[in-house]
Amino acid sequence: MNGLSNLAIWVLAPLALLAGCSDRGEEHGHSHHEHAHAAPHGGCLVMLGEHATQLELVADAASKKVFLYVLDGEAEKFIRIEQVAVATKLGGRPVILRAVGNLATGESAGDTSQFEADADWLVGKDRFSVEIDEIIVRGQTFSELEFEFPEGKH
Repeated sequence: MNGLSNLAIWVLAPLALLAGCSDRGEEHGHSHHEHAHAAPHGGCLVMLGEHATQLELVADAASKKVFLYVLDGEAEKFIRIEQVAVATKLGGRPVILRAVGNLATGESAGDTSQFEADADWLVGKDRFSVEIDEIIVRGQTFSELEFEFPEGKH
């Protein structure tokens, strides 16, 4: 390699490592920084606990449905939970998100990472408040979660 190529590697390699996660405020070890993760389904993310679990809420006006996905702290892997329903209030309306099975992954109600509900009222709504009564993930109960869609909560 020539000198210019070596210089490019020494300059760009550390930048590539830093680009993997943006630092903005959450605690990891002794430093404070927040991981910014992309929502895999284009919804909003809600962090639960100490960066162990995230929920992704997707409002799909085209299908008139709302979806909830249970994900790991990096929002990369699905986490199956035993609940068959999640009680919520979306925009002040009571909505029950029901567990969805998936033949491709072997998921079924009571062993799934996906929940959904019909939401014809979504048409024309870009923003709404979200309240989740209770969700249990990996033996930990999270109650009375509140956030705004599409902002989410980190």
